[in-house]
Parts: sequence; C-alpha cells; structure tokens
Amino acid sequence: MLHPKLGRVMNLVYYNCLFFALMGTTLRLRSYGKIIRLEKVAWSYLIYSAFIGVGLFVSIYLILPEALVDGYIKYNIVLQWNFFAMVTLRVLGVLSCYGTMWLKRHEIIQLYKDSLIYWKRFRNIMKSTVNRKELKELQLSLARIMWRQVMVLYVGFMFSSVVQFQLLSVISQHTLLALSARLTHFLQFIAIKMGFYALLVLLDHQFKVIHLALNALHEDKSGKNWKTLRSIANMHMETIQLARRIFSLFDIANATVFINMFMTTLNIFYHAVQFSNKTIKSDGWGLIFGNGLIVCNICGSMMLINMLDDVISSCNNTGQQLKQFSDLPKVSKKLQRELDAFSVQIKGNYLTYKICGLVELDKPAGLRFFESVLSHVIILMQFDLRRQQQPNKIQV
Repeated sequence: MLHPKLGRVMNLVYYNCLFFALMGTTLRLRSYGKIIRLEKVAWSYLIYSAFIGVGLFVSIYLILPEALVDGYIKYNIVLQWNFFAMVTLRVLGVLSCYGTMWLKRHEIIQLYKDSLIYWKRFRNIMKSTVNRKELKELQLSLARIMWRQVMVLYVGFMFSSVVQFQLLSVISQHTLLALSARLTHFLQFIAIKMGFYALLVLLDHQFKVIHLALNALHEDKSGKNWKTLRSIANMHMETIQLARRIFSLFDIANATVFINMFMTTLNIFYHAVQFSNKTIKSDGWGLIFGNGLIVCNICGSMMLINMLDDVISSCNNTGQQLKQFSDLPKVSKKLQRELDAFSVQIKGNYLTYKICGLVELDKPAGLRFFESVLSHVIILMQFDLRRQQQPNKIQV
C-alpha cells in the first residue's frame, strides 16, 4: 500500500537497476493492482546480465586514454596515479557488483520472496493500527527525499559530462569512445547508489511505521491491545533481520561503492585545485559546471550517509517509543508482559552498519569522511607546491 508518488520513484529505481542487470531476477510490476510478483528467472535475462557485466569490464580498456601521453595529466604524476587508482576501483566495482549478483543470485531472489511474505503479513497492522493520514504524510516525505536524491545524482552526471568533455585535449574517435565508456560506468554507479538508497528508504519506512503504530496504540487508553503490541514487536524483529540480510548480502558491493565515493570526491576536489591555480585551463562555463559538480557530489554523498543514519536511528530509537506507555494509568498484565518482552528484545537487537564488519557508518562517520578528503587534498597540494619549486632550485 505504497503511495503512488513513492511507487513511481521506486519504479524508476527498479528500471534503472534492471537496465544495468543489478537484479537477481525480473519483477512483474502491476501498479493498478498494487501487486509485485516474482517471475521465473529467464535465461534471456541471465544472458543479458552476463552481456552487461562483460561489456562494462571490457569497456574499461577504452578508458585507458591517450591523455597519459597527450592530455592534461601528462606532466602531473599525482593525477596519473589518481587515474590508475580510479580505474582499479572501477574494475573492483564491476567485479564485486556482478560477482554478488551471480554468486548470491539465489539468496537475493529468496530475499525478494521473503520480503513479499513480510509485506503481506504486516500490511494489516498498517491498515488497522496506523492513521492513514500520518502514513500518507510519511510516504510523501520519503518520496520527496528519494526524488531529491535522484535529481542530485542525475544533475551531477550532467555536470560531470560537461566537465569531462572540456578536459578532452583532442576530440577524436578514441577520446569520444573513452568518454562514453566513463559516462556509462558513471551511470552504472548511479544505478547502484539509487538501488541502495531505495532499500534504505523502504527500511526507514518500515521502522517509522512501527513508531506510528506504537503512537496509535498508546493513544488507545484501554490498555488491552496486547495482541497488537505483540504483532508490532514481531514486525520490528523481522524488519531488523531483513535489514541485516540486506547489509550482509550487498556488503562487498556496498564497500566498493563507499570507496569509490571517497576516491571520486578526492578526485573532484583535487581537480578543483588544479582549475583554481590555472594548472588546468578552463573557461567560465567550466568553472560553473565544476562548482556544480562539487555541490552535487557533496550533497549526494551526505544524503546517502544521512539516510543510512536515519534507518539505524529509527530502529534503535524504538525503545524511546515504548517509554511513553509508562504514563498509562492502568495496564493489563498481558500488555505489561508484552511491553517487558518487547523491551528485552530491543535491548538485545541494536542495528549497526559496518563496511566488511570493520568501519561503522553513521552521521559522525560522514563528517570524518569529508575531513579525510580535505586532509588528503591539502597533502596533495603541498606535494604540488614542492614539485613546482624543484625546477627553480636546479636553475640556481
């Protein structure tokens, strides 16, 4: 029972992921009947998935440009090493992404099936317990957030396309093919980020629905809806398990996404330094689109980290919602028993997200992310200054 506006943006994300073969199987979407059915995995889609994965992997060869000899990075060893690092990360990104899709395809399809069962099981709670107006407002707010992320990603793609085109030293068939390959990889990277963001939006929706259900149950002063509270507790537990399965299944793929985000941000900022000190020549339009690219990159990265933090906070703050039941004048023994069981369940099931089980991601981690980027840019700037001063010393 998704709102049509939220459903439309989810359909857009689905078709982007489907085009780049980021789905374990195709889904039959029926917007009028509000039904999502799993189709049998067709051999044609598996062949298409292999074609896309191999095509992206082979196209990396086209990214190896003549620019190493003739382009703007010819005399800058930092840009050269940065280029090779980005190419290496793209290879790892393609391998991890499509490796996950192929090696864990059956687990991903089972995740889809379990998600549909989960949705059918608990939608009655939303219908009977949650206020429809509040549910509508929640879904509209999530739809706006999702649309903003989509717009930021595609506007950033437009700015990046213009900037990369202006950086071409010579417009030839090879350079245009290399540019097309880079932009194709950028679109695939956008589809991955959109897919992960959409999963986070759906998880955030479910945790906030639990909050709305608890608020509605608290407003019912009878204190006898212990069965409803038990269903909400089951919903909360299964949502946590669903979130952990999603984080575990796509752990390697998401790790490469965040590493690529770090290197891309570092690359953009360092190029901005090169533009500012006239090492790379550019006109006014280049500066405008370059600044736009910086803004879109920062906004897109922070929106992704904020949504991840919102999901974790929505899950772990459920205990605060239970505290409001302490002000009820009279509570039945069965309801008190369910409240105690729900509290114990929450205390033993905190949700966290760690990249490969090592680096925990939350809002403070996002601030450390940009702090680290700026520190690396400053180090690279000092390296540039030292490299530029060396010829003068030789002449003296």
